[in-house]
Amino acid sequence: MDHDLLTPAQAAQCKGVSRTAIYSAIAEGRLKHNRILGRLAIKREHLLAWSPMRYAGRPKGKPMTDEAKARLSESQKRRWSQHKR
Repeated sequence: MDHDLLTPAQAAQCKGVSRTAIYSAIAEGRLKHNRILGRLAIKREHLLAWSPMRYAGRPKGKPMTDEAKARLSESQKRRWSQHKR
């Protein structure tokens, strides 16, 4: 492909996200793309303008605080207690 056009895999590597995130952004219309000979191509300028969605939450491996546990619903508490057994 042209040096200004990237495959979804190259775009994912460039942004440090998964290919699934790239395909999801394309499907939702948040990332512009072209089809060249039936293949997806993403312009470098569109990729640089796009910012992936961030998900707020507890980092993996960090224990849950007592304050956060208090905010859980009853069903979540049941699942949490079964998970800890």
